[in-house]
Parts: sequence; structure tokens; C-alpha cells
Amino acid sequence: MNRTALLVIDLQNEYRPGAAWPVIGYDAVLANAARLIAEARAAGITVIHAQAWVKPEERAGYARQEEILTEEFRSAVAGSEGADICTEVAALPGDIVIHKHWPSAFRRTDLSQRLADLKIENLVVTGVLTDSCVTESVFDAVYQGFRVWLVKDACGSMSEAMHRTGMLDMANRLYGGGILRMPEALKALAGQSFDGWRCTRPVEFVYTLETVDSLYEAL
Repeated sequence: MNRTALLVIDLQNEYRPGAAWPVIGYDAVLANAARLIAEARAAGITVIHAQAWVKPEERAGYARQEEILTEEFRSAVAGSEGADICTEVAALPGDIVIHKHWPSAFRRTDLSQRLADLKIENLVVTGVLTDSCVTESVFDAVYQGFRVWLVKDACGSMSEAMHRTGMLDMANRLYGGGILRMPEALKALAGQSFDGWRCTRPVEFVYTLETVDSLYEAL
């Protein structure tokens, strides 16, 4: 794929086992994301880290959440260890780091302008939480005209059900893009021919509790 960037969303310490927001299989997500990052760098593809990073003066934007939030569940605290990007996928010189304080990496950041400056058309996406910040960022990307390629085994959430339904929800409106497994994503980043599920119509997956798993496995 030409004009491609790798977007890495919220791979931060607060999602590790034992932290406030543990992601199921987070070690595997990090390992897969690290492989994607290494391949992107080797191919000269821009790596963009979206890092949830909320300063005290920015909390007013979450006024309703602040009414109920206790400190143990406060996330993305700017300067905290929990908000640090995991060492396995740490940013290096040449990478771009976008600080965000909303779920979407596009909202009130300069991500759109940076992508425009780089003339990016395709975004390969890895990150967490599938059903929250990944979804919000992906839909903003799609509706801004980017082709989004989600790497299904390099994303995760706090339960497998949350991850799988989140992935299907995005697939239903992933216009112009698709969903890739790791081997195909690595090929895509290397500039090779690749295969994967591609979005060909709106709302292809009218899933039920009984069909979520079979539809997800088919992606």
C-alpha cells in the first residue's frame, strides 16, 4: 500500500494485568503491535502513537464523568506511569506522538493535519480498547476519507466479547478498508500483496449473541 501510516492507539501501562483497566491478552497485543511497528520502520512507514494524556486543567471536558469518578479509576493522567507508553512499543525518534484527551485520536488534536501533510491515504491500526478509543478513532478516520486496515490480533479490550463485538461494529462501516490478520498486515506494511476481509457493503454483519464468534472468526 502506498501513502500508508501505522496508527498505534493507547498502548499504555494502565491496560496491563493488575492495572485499573486490564486488557485480555494484552501481552499478545503488545507483541503483535511491536512486530507491526518494527516492520513499518523497516519499510520507512510513519509510526504514529496516539497516547491518552489528560492534564488536570482538561478534566472539565469530562464533567459528567468527574461526578462519579474515584481516583482508582482515573485514567490517562498526564505524567503518570500508567499513562506512559509501554516499553515494548515505545516511541523512537522519527515516530509521531499525539497526545489526546478524548477517545478519538482525531478530536482536538493535529492528527488530521499531520496525515494531510504526509499525504497519507491508508491507516493500519493497532491498539486498545477495541470498543472504545479504537472505534472512535477508526470511525473518525473513515469519515475523513482514510482507508482503515484494522489488525484484528493486534487490538484488544477488557473482555473477548467486548473486543469481538467492537471489531464487528467497525467492520460494518469500514468503508474503503478492511480487517487483516498479522501475517497479512506484515505483508501490507512491507509493500507486498496481501489478503484480508474487505468492506463491500454497509452493515454486512447483523450479528446475534449466538453468531458473534463465528462471524468474528470469519474476518
